Amino acid sequence: MIIIMLLIILIAILGAPLFTIIGLTAIVNFVKSGYGIIVVPQEIAGIASMPLLHSIPLFTFAGYLLAHSKASTRLVRVTKAALGWMPGGLAIVTILACSIFTAFTGASGVTIVALGGFLLPALLSEKYGERYSLGLVTSSGSFGLLFPPSLPIIIFGVVAAASIDKLFIAGIVPGVFLIIVLSLHAMLMSKRFKVEKTKFLWKELGRAFWDAKWEIPFPILLFAGIYSGKLAISDAASFAVVYILVVELLLTKDIKIKDLPKIMKESMLLVGAILIILSVSLAATNYIIDAQIPQKIFEMIQGFITNKWVFLILLNIFLLIVGCIMDIFSALIVVVPLILPIAAAYNINLIHLGIIFLANLQIGYITPPIGMNLFIASIRFNKPVLTLYKSALIFIGLLLASLIVITYVPKLSIWFLEEPSIVGQWEYQDKTGNIDKISIKACGRYVRRQGNFMDIMMGESYYGEYKINKNILTFYTDDGEEEYKYEIFNGGKRLLMEKLSIESDEYEDDEYSNEEYEEEFEWIDEEEESGRIFYKNILSPPMGVNTGKFISKWGNNEDSIEFHFNGLSTWIINGQKSEYRYKINNRRKITFIDFSYENNEYAHERIFYYKFSDPYHLTLKNKDDTYTYTFIDSSSDN
Repeated sequence: MIIIMLLIILIAILGAPLFTIIGLTAIVNFVKSGYGIIVVPQEIAGIASMPLLHSIPLFTFAGYLLAHSKASTRLVRVTKAALGWMPGGLAIVTILACSIFTAFTGASGVTIVALGGFLLPALLSEKYGERYSLGLVTSSGSFGLLFPPSLPIIIFGVVAAASIDKLFIAGIVPGVFLIIVLSLHAMLMSKRFKVEKTKFLWKELGRAFWDAKWEIPFPILLFAGIYSGKLAISDAASFAVVYILVVELLLTKDIKIKDLPKIMKESMLLVGAILIILSVSLAATNYIIDAQIPQKIFEMIQGFITNKWVFLILLNIFLLIVGCIMDIFSALIVVVPLILPIAAAYNINLIHLGIIFLANLQIGYITPPIGMNLFIASIRFNKPVLTLYKSALIFIGLLLASLIVITYVPKLSIWFLEEPSIVGQWEYQDKTGNIDKISIKACGRYVRRQGNFMDIMMGESYYGEYKINKNILTFYTDDGEEEYKYEIFNGGKRLLMEKLSIESDEYEDDEYSNEEYEEEFEWIDEEEESGRIFYKNILSPPMGVNTGKFISKWGNNEDSIEFHFNGLSTWIINGQKSEYRYKINNRRKITFIDFSYENNEYAHERIFYYKFSDPYHLTLKNKDDTYTYTFIDSSSDN
């Protein structure tokens, strides 16, 4: 077996295609594990059932259509007319034009080839230094990878089973942040090179917009369709192809019908490369999961990587190296499945992780010695690759500084995501089958059941109060206090509780010894000798902080309403009981849908604005009614 693995390494060194190396490795590992070679083609066939797979060729084809049209020239004209008057105007135009173009084509090398030919001479003619100009055009080729509908974003979403809609939003602020950093640097460099400003002309701006009148509405329509809910990602991909075909084939006539087969061939070569790597990687990934390799790596490194901040430093270094030696599509397909479970163990948000991946890999494109864009630029501009190395250094430094901010300020990526709530139904089961189920509700109340399965189903529950002080959770019981350090993991799917102390009045008397007390509760932390226990959230999806505030019973002298974990509410008004499904959003609105007519398009809906004057007082108000409620104790755990 060692000889076979050495042969595979030798084949890789000799330049064999990546998919053959991955496929051979998967075959060897499955055969070694006793599964047999037949497992590999079965795993490869699983690619057909991957969600949103067909969006990859469609978005790629749309990008190549744009690359073969004159859309890039019109795009540069618009940005130059709008921003050319600013200090560093043409350099900023280069950054923006390349970013937008890369976002839609999905390939930074295409951007250098398509835009570099006229942007580099323009920069030199305005007296920007040659080294700066070369570095700017070479680096700008990868700036747009964080912007939707960038193909690498879609690839990460497919491989990681992450929401592509959320990834699209998550990349916008970090992408804008990168552009601002590079634009500020461009302004400083324009002063250094004493670049003359151009006049702002409304007439030229109007002409430029009119010239690009068909391309400008495209991103607006695309994202409006996605985020209004009218278009799914797969629909958006089809829309992109149809829109660009109509515009470039029939309206601007930049592309001739005879050119379509050539463009299809070029785009599908890239798609074919992606899909064949993706298919064999599925087999390799499933072996990695079956062999629990990520878990073993985590167990190995957690001794010296004690927190997620240290892990993120090492992850960035690792991804920068990967970005140097692999193209971004191969890197995403091969590396994401390996890193995903480890990142989850360190409680890295999946959406944030995706942005970290893309930000690192785009830097890898221009990192010596083998960053792909350095060689593409060397060929395109007929310059020695060592000259490109020197030109790219300042931009690598700026991008690395920006990467640190993106990595350690997660809010830049996940600002739009609602934080998970500790309110939920948390359950832990030890090796003996004993269960600890804690239903944490709003207003500092909880319901707890402990014991075997029958105890949980039929036994009595304990209803008590809890208090949260920063990351310390205290449960108050009849016997005293239980204090835990807690952290919500994986977007609310898991709750880590680390026992700090148990203060008990009952066990301080002579009736119970400390040994008897510890024996009675030994099963709770049997699996985790350190007292660190992960509770699983039964609720799917987990609750956000806004919804969590409601989970309790509320009432006044006449009426009451109780919000349940399962999305139902029981409302009693003037003695009449009704059940509604409720939906809460971030705009201070709550919608009640009559549960009896849920699937009826004419179902009765009631929409209210809500307000908490404090955690114990709730007001619901619309144009017809106003209800003011106060928290009521309820021992229900549903």
